[in-house]
Amino acid sequence: MLKMNDLVKLSQTPKSTVLYYIKEGLLPEPLKDKPNFHLYDERCIGLLKFIKYLQTNFNASISQIKQLFTHPNFDWQNPYESLISLINIIMGAENETFSPKALCQEFSLSESALQTMVDDGLLNPREGIFTAKERDILAIICRCNEAEYEMVKTYLQTAKKLAEQEVNLTLSALKESEQKDEKLKHLFDLLLVLKPYILNMQTLNIYQRESST
Repeated sequence: MLKMNDLVKLSQTPKSTVLYYIKEGLLPEPLKDKPNFHLYDERCIGLLKFIKYLQTNFNASISQIKQLFTHPNFDWQNPYESLISLINIIMGAENETFSPKALCQEFSLSESALQTMVDDGLLNPREGIFTAKERDILAIICRCNEAEYEMVKTYLQTAKKLAEQEVNLTLSALKESEQKDEKLKHLFDLLLVLKPYILNMQTLNIYQRESST
């Protein structure tokens, strides 16, 4: 068990944030051993780091994280392993949704053209529900000229190849590892942190080189 000062130091989380998370049900209540003397479960350190990870890499809201933590299949001891099967909770939209008809009207598309984008993987509505994210992606696609759209299709083809390699790597790593949650954390880092960094920095480096000549 930990004192509040120790929890704050080890998790690098402000005391006010810890108290807020407890109030919201994201962390277990402390053990109130004596008046004004509270002890906190050591698992709070890992949970605080996991919450920060979700906020940083998934832009997850407090209500989404709360929904994840209260799901019957969520394992407090193995949060990253739980995230694999429950990721739709974090990726889902909380507010606005759009019907296919509304999107087609807004962007002057036929329903068959919209469905083709879904079938090809350019748009990925979860359980058939188009969220603000799909609407934003569709808006970008519809602004593309012919050359840009060809680049988008290249993104898609490359993403599918990478996805197969990533899934195979993940499944293989999990079979060989006894510490699955720790391994999954590393794999999430590869996919969410390292991959976009490498891809985006290459574009930036080439742009800077070409624009300076």
